[in-house]
Amino acid sequence: MLLPSKELADLSQRFAICLPGKQAPSNCDIRYRQLYWLLVYDDKGELRSACRLGARLTKVTKQGFDVPNAFVEIVEKAIETPVSLEQLERDYIASHGSDKAFAALQAKLKALQGVGQMRVARFLATASEHAKDPVRSRARGLQVEADACSHQVINYGAFAKLREGLAEFVTAYPEHPASAEMLKPLLDVGMKYSFDVEAKCRAYAQQWSGPDRGVAHKKLATLLLKQAAKKVLTANEKLKKLKPRAYGYVRLQAVCGEAQIVLTTLDSTKTFGVMRPIHTEWRSEAKAKLAVGRDK
Repeated sequence: MLLPSKELADLSQRFAICLPGKQAPSNCDIRYRQLYWLLVYDDKGELRSACRLGARLTKVTKQGFDVPNAFVEIVEKAIETPVSLEQLERDYIASHGSDKAFAALQAKLKALQGVGQMRVARFLATASEHAKDPVRSRARGLQVEADACSHQVINYGAFAKLREGLAEFVTAYPEHPASAEMLKPLLDVGMKYSFDVEAKCRAYAQQWSGPDRGVAHKKLATLLLKQAAKKVLTANEKLKKLKPRAYGYVRLQAVCGEAQIVLTTLDSTKTFGVMRPIHTEWRSEAKAKLAVGRDK
């Protein structure tokens, strides 16, 4: 057992250990609040290491340690990590947002298994004023935010915020190369739980194709529609291999904008907490689409 143990008591003399907690640490994203993770901070309060505690304990105990000593080993190794997440953020500002500094931040987030992604996303947006290419720094922030959303516990607000941020970025910086790069996360992550993806993309394309828009906007509109059509085609191919009760079936039908199928499926299945806001949106938009069809 990990608790109580002499090893843990001895360790607490050298490190401040917080086992229970009603609130996640500031460096900890939403998905980590529901799982057992070990976050190790140095004496300055800077994040050095993070890992899935159960998986790491299993790995270390296989090396011959009992559980309490395995925990001690993990903590001691973690504190030896040469650089904190916060130091890499300072390095990014000092280098004026260099590619090398951003790559180091990405590598650190990977080593932290994603802990701190939303923090770094916000940091990159605010640090843009210090970067040689402020727009690229904002794009990097959206890139990190999209990766965080793609791996976290389903959160309606997080997807909606990401979708809005990506669309606003493309609208504001159509001539920057990063805008074309933002279309993929917009479709793959921002619209992962959206109803009728092609319709939403047509709305964006219409916005970017108005008479007051330039050539760059219109090129992005065309590219977005092509990518949306490909996404729906892929969804339809996946649906051919799924049964109506299969996991992912109703989401893919929503992506394709199949209003009646979505409504029928939702009426015959149970909606869990995290999906309720998303299913409410699907119902509303599916009913609106069917109403428009009847009016024609």
